[in-house]
Amino acid sequence: PFGVSPKAMAAMTEALQYGHLYPDSVRDTVLKGKLAERFNVLPENLILTCGAANALAYIGELFIDAGDECIIPSPAYPPYYYIVYKNNGKIIDIPCREDDMKLDIEAILNSVSNKTRLIFLCNPNNPTSTAYTSNELSKLISKLPEDVIVVVDEAYIDFTDDANSVTMVPYLKQFPNMIVVQTFSKLYGMAGVRLGYAIACKEVITYLNKTVAARSMSTIAIEGGIAALNDDEFRIKTIKTIRNERKRLTDELRSMGYRCFDSQSNFLYADLGVTPQNLYFLLLPYGVMIRGDFPMTRITIGTPPQNNLLLSAIQDLRVKGKLS
Repeated sequence: PFGVSPKAMAAMTEALQYGHLYPDSVRDTVLKGKLAERFNVLPENLILTCGAANALAYIGELFIDAGDECIIPSPAYPPYYYIVYKNNGKIIDIPCREDDMKLDIEAILNSVSNKTRLIFLCNPNNPTSTAYTSNELSKLISKLPEDVIVVVDEAYIDFTDDANSVTMVPYLKQFPNMIVVQTFSKLYGMAGVRLGYAIACKEVITYLNKTVAARSMSTIAIEGGIAALNDDEFRIKTIKTIRNERKRLTDELRSMGYRCFDSQSNFLYADLGVTPQNLYFLLLPYGVMIRGDFPMTRITIGTPPQNNLLLSAIQDLRVKGKLS
């Protein structure tokens, strides 16, 4: 909701004049180097992709064969299902715990068979907004067969209260069967630019590189990514505002009597007493658009004025008797 990182915007605008040229592999290397330094890994542990979605798609193409079982805790990010369907795999759906919308670790472990090939773990989870510590996830992964690929999608990792205690990147050496996926779409506001990456052991990255189309990265995206990583002011301001507004919205919704789960992301997952589909249409006349395609309501945390508009709309709907 805060737009693109200003430094990234300036760098991408400058790069437009070179749009007639194919991407410079040297700049690709610069971006990998900056990411490698940030995560304390080697450049060969990274692959750049057109958004995190492409990284996830490449992983599916590489590891899922017809009949392979793929475990997905639900509710989940919808593309996980599409990736499994596309590669003729079989989805093993494991519902999150109803009380706190967190992983049912015991159920996941009990569902593993000799046909299990891959597990998708979104942390923080989309759409439930809940997160698991790296300690919790490491205990789960350590109990899995070593030939089961574990994909940890950390698209929203920057918004957690303590990203260092949540991210699984430091555990990559311990778990060579794990792939961590991150993106520039959320924190840096570059969703339309399409820039993401995967971090894994060198062997897995070597395999992933074979699935990538030649010259698939945009010059504009690469330059934007390099500059965004230098924009500490924008990053800090965005994280601080999201965390403050997350607490305010959560407190307000709970004070109205609504069930709202403990969010560690830049959105909330709540039960407002009507179906998300109905709430979607109820809020549209107020100029508010939410997601209406999950079991409960997923609400993106906007700017303070946007959040004020949301709260006033909900209060008005309560007064009119359309919400309890």
